[in-house]
Parts: sequence; structure tokens; C-alpha cells
Amino acid sequence: ASVAATSGAAPVTGKVRMVAPTVDAQTRNGIVYVDLVTSTKETSEVKAGMFARGEFDVGSSDALTLPQSAVVLRDGFSYVLKVGPDAKVTQAKVGVGRRVGDRIEITSGLDASAKVVAAGGGFLSDGDTVKVVDAPAAAKPAAGK
Repeated sequence: ASVAATSGAAPVTGKVRMVAPTVDAQTRNGIVYVDLVTSTKETSEVKAGMFARGEFDVGSSDALTLPQSAVVLRDGFSYVLKVGPDAKVTQAKVGVGRRVGDRIEITSGLDASAKVVAAGGGFLSDGDTVKVVDAPAAAKPAAGK
């Protein structure tokens, strides 16, 4: 973790010891306890109990993600609507994980090769027939520009 005290002290690094289980809904702030290195010049300006901002490297991993609009919440569970070879939709219960931007991680219940309804799934029911269309192609820049 890289931590910078609000007093303008130079950023210091440390190791996350504990993360509080809640985040304030209004401020979106949470408490994280970070053990700092104690014998450097940078940490001499940082005192116990000071307020600080930090950046935390949480790593990265490969994951199956979908647009959040593809995941439908029904009866407290997350579902996607899979499109079969006959163009009929089948509701599939999925496990969800992290959300980043407009994407949501699918942790279980869906194969990476499955075709799913990307948006509007809340208006469909199990067994409905849909018309499959390809995703719009990304705009190509004009020649010479």
C-alpha cells in the first residue's frame, strides 16, 4: 500500500494489516489499518492517528465479465438469460463478484462461450424467443485523419 498523509508528507509504503468491514454510505470512506516502515525519513513526518489517503494494489486476475445490464436481479439472486441455438432464452442463476465500471464479474454458473442477452433481460421470461443481432462494430477512424 502507498499512503500519503494529508499534512503533505512524502508518500510511504506499508502493509495492510486489517480492513474495517463497513464503508460509510454517504462519504464512501472506510478504515484500513496499514503497518508502516518505522525507520525511514519519510515515516518520521507521519504520526500515529493521522488521517491519510492511500492507494492499494489489489492485483489482477483473468475473469469472465459481462455488462452489468446483462445481469438481472430476481428474488434476491443474480441471473443471466442465455440464448440457445433455437433463439429461445433460458434463465441461468450466476454468482457475481467484483464490479468495475460497467462490467460485472461472473464467478459461477456460466460458460465463457455462452451467448447471453446483453440488455433488456428484465423484460424477458424463460422460453421467450429473441432475434439475435451482432454487437455493433467499433467505429473506424476516417482515412487520413
